[in-house]
Amino acid sequence: MRMMEDRAGGRAKGESREHRTLKRLARGWMRERGFRISATEVRIPLSAYRADVAGYCSRRIYTVSPGETMVVECKATRADFLRDSGVESEVLEERIAIEKRLKGLVGMMRMHLPQCRMGVSLFAEYDSYDFGTVRHEVWRRLASQFDLLGRKFKEGLKLSKLSRYSSANYFCLAVEAEVLKKAEEVPEAWGILVREGDGLIVLREPLRMEAKEEVRLKLLERIGARNTRWPRLGSGRER
Repeated sequence: MRMMEDRAGGRAKGESREHRTLKRLARGWMRERGFRISATEVRIPLSAYRADVAGYCSRRIYTVSPGETMVVECKATRADFLRDSGVESEVLEERIAIEKRLKGLVGMMRMHLPQCRMGVSLFAEYDSYDFGTVRHEVWRRLASQFDLLGRKFKEGLKLSKLSRYSSANYFCLAVEAEVLKKAEEVPEAWGILVREGDGLIVLREPLRMEAKEEVRLKLLERIGARNTRWPRLGSGRER
């Protein structure tokens, strides 16, 4: 279940203390890198996702071209990381392979389990079958994996998708020490930051990605909007 955003506090309701700490450390790390404008829970352009932390680095000289942008995702648990990890092409390839196995298995089950025929068609080859009551462990396992990969392809794979969307110049993953088993679990373009005490150490530097000017400006606009807190009318602070 995804956490509900708390607009008043700039954080997500129900998030853990560790996750909030990672976001705080990520903002500090970004500031040291020159990304002095940042905010949490920012909607990322070209996607339906929110960034745990998004930052903007101004150019040193005046120019009409916008500066560079960075997105940091924070993962305090391995379960949270696994939900958004994975490579789109690999997940799709695995799902296609399982679908092929399922079709072959269902063909055999139709031959050996005629009692599962639903009788909605005159000809058996065109009829539908209900295997829901059959205790076939292989079929159940494959069907479960097929559905799981379908949900993951649709709702997960956030890291891989953001890389493809090119929604920012840099992407980093900030994690607790026990979250990753190996650096190869993270897309190549992503930097990896690991919490050590009250700081983040760089396990892998992020690679610079090309992001269109209008996309960088839109992210800056949304960072600014997240940092704007309008006082309530009648509070006495709206002068």
